[in-house]
Amino acid sequence: MKKITILTYLFLILACFISTAQTTVYVSASGGGDGTSESSPLGNFGNALNQITSEGDKLVIIGTISTQGINLTSKSFAFTIEGLDASSTFEGDGGTSRLFTINGATSADVTFKNLTFLDNNTTLAGGGVFFNNIAGATATFENCTFSGNSVTNNAGGGAIYSSNGSLTITDCVFENNTSSDKGGAIVAGNSVNVNISGSLFNGNSATRGGAIAVTGNNVDFVLGTSTFVNNTVSSNGGGALYLGGNNANSSITNTTIFNNSVTYTSLNQSRGGGILIEGARPFTITNSLIYGNIVSDGNGTAASDIGGPPAVELTLNNSITQKIEPVLVSVGDGGNDVFSTSITDANLSASNLAFNATSGYVEYNTVDEGTDSPIDFGSDGNDVGAWNSGLTLSLDEVLKSNVSIYMNTDSKTIEINHDLDQSLSVKLFTILGSSVMEVKNVSKTAILNVNQLKTGVYILVGKSSGKYFSKKLLIN
Repeated sequence: MKKITILTYLFLILACFISTAQTTVYVSASGGGDGTSESSPLGNFGNALNQITSEGDKLVIIGTISTQGINLTSKSFAFTIEGLDASSTFEGDGGTSRLFTINGATSADVTFKNLTFLDNNTTLAGGGVFFNNIAGATATFENCTFSGNSVTNNAGGGAIYSSNGSLTITDCVFENNTSSDKGGAIVAGNSVNVNISGSLFNGNSATRGGAIAVTGNNVDFVLGTSTFVNNTVSSNGGGALYLGGNNANSSITNTTIFNNSVTYTSLNQSRGGGILIEGARPFTITNSLIYGNIVSDGNGTAASDIGGPPAVELTLNNSITQKIEPVLVSVGDGGNDVFSTSITDANLSASNLAFNATSGYVEYNTVDEGTDSPIDFGSDGNDVGAWNSGLTLSLDEVLKSNVSIYMNTDSKTIEINHDLDQSLSVKLFTILGSSVMEVKNVSKTAILNVNQLKTGVYILVGKSSGKYFSKKLLIN
């Protein structure tokens, strides 16, 4: 009797496990199977999506799928739509309906992962790829590429429109998406939580907010470790970002906004070639590089990095920019702004800022001590912006005076002499920040052989007792 009871329990546990097992469904445009494996995919996306019925289910995309008008409202659970490999793509089929919509009572929690969204276009109210207007819905995009998507509607959002609910974007690329109105890539409407990190926005365009437009109230907008380049706005403001609404919980951290532009009727520098911030509310920007952005009137250009009315209470921490209009006014001078740790009139010409399409970052050179540079700026010891160069200009004069560095070009060796009581370690970096050599506990007199290194400029960084020095060397 006891054995039967145990077997019965085991059977019930197994049955329960089977009933709650996650389902993985495969689909491809050329499929003709039952969808249970990569070698037997379904051939219709709608039929494949119908098989996603419970928490944790996964729909795997093989190759390129051309479809539109997919409503996810009925999926009131967490599920994933992901690519099999780098070729997994949702490509527009020439129609004018958006790709995915959530617009009805639901607690859908969808994650899109490892996918490319290419040339999906709509004339509907927002979002060529994705639209959500439901408070209970959550959408996450991980490692996705959005290219050439568009919206022709004043709701905006060439790729994504999200109002209410939650939107998370991680390690994604948005390139050449367009809106006939606001938000070339993304529009955030009312009461939505937006969290964006590790992403690149390149070449998107709109009439306001070339890459992103925050247009509603009660929006939590958190942006970090991202890069905005070559985004454009015609006729309004915010070449990269338009940040409107009365939203208290907004911040930008470790982000680079470079070479974005606004075309306007005059050289009005308050149009925000990089960022236009509006609304009577606080806004915090930390450890970010907002530089090289412009406003153009068709005949000439003027620097225009951050624009916004005095009602914005801007806190600028350890950041670099060149032109803010209207100018910031500190609390001590009767204003609302805090910016004493930042440079608001920087000249970074010596750093040679340039966007590297391969790395996806705005990169720059090291410069001489005392020259404005994004490298190791501010008290936190990090680069300003999204790119971590690995270089440092945080020089300690006492340390520097106790260490001598000499490059012997004949023998291609670096000679180091020091009289420090504490241990000294050194690292050698390429001009782009790659570490090529490290020596710890350097002796009082040391010779480093670098004849294996290519000709070029290198940076030697020394550290002792938490203090740094750096020296530029030419190896030829």
